[in-house]
Amino acid sequence: RSLSLSVHEGEIVAVVGASGSGKTLLADAVLGLFEPNALVRGRIWFDGRPMDAAALAAERGRGIALVPQSVASLDPLMRVGRQVEGMPRGRGAARRADAARRRARRAELFARYGLAEEVARLYPHELSGGMARRVLLCCALMDAPKLIIADEPTPGLDLSLAQAALADFFADAAGGVMLITHDIELALTVADRVAVFRDGTVVEETSVAAFASPDTLGHPFTRQLWHALPEHGFVVPTEGGPLC
Repeated sequence: RSLSLSVHEGEIVAVVGASGSGKTLLADAVLGLFEPNALVRGRIWFDGRPMDAAALAAERGRGIALVPQSVASLDPLMRVGRQVEGMPRGRGAARRADAARRRARRAELFARYGLAEEVARLYPHELSGGMARRVLLCCALMDAPKLIIADEPTPGLDLSLAQAALADFFADAAGGVMLITHDIELALTVADRVAVFRDGTVVEETSVAAFASPDTLGHPFTRQLWHALPEHGFVVPTEGGPLC
């Protein structure tokens, strides 16, 4: 509610905030994944065009791609190679040509992320957690989207491993990236801008450079987050009420 957020081409915008603040709900709204009986107000523009639910659904997985939070998003009954490739388009010879193109693209992505060709014939339960997460990244990159929404794409990784994983991932992202995370340390190392999310709205949007000091941060909650970082001693001032 009452929020405005933009992601430009070649830019990484991190949406940070506490668990339960509505970050994943924001991702679902951008992707048009809300329930049919949901009440949705506001405007979404993508690539210069106003979007409604049908238009968002048409872009989903193509112009706009999601890296979901959980590897449980993979279909347990489908081989992962087919999940990455998706359905070919067209009819007849055009469909066969598109299927061949998609197989080649999937093989290229598997090689890029260290997945052997044999992995394509495995089911999700046969993958390690790291392999499954790389398969999710391949799914998102399959159609070279203009916007990638990465919802907590590196759970359970320490800072150095998460940085390496995101650097590898974003190197392939030609468009913009919305990185949804509660890991502020990680966001500050990879993002261009940071949007601070609280109780379903953006309370502050600022540059990464502004986090150099609490004096350059405008909202009390953002300053609380700054003070709560490990290098600042986990000291949370009383201004603005409780952190969570």
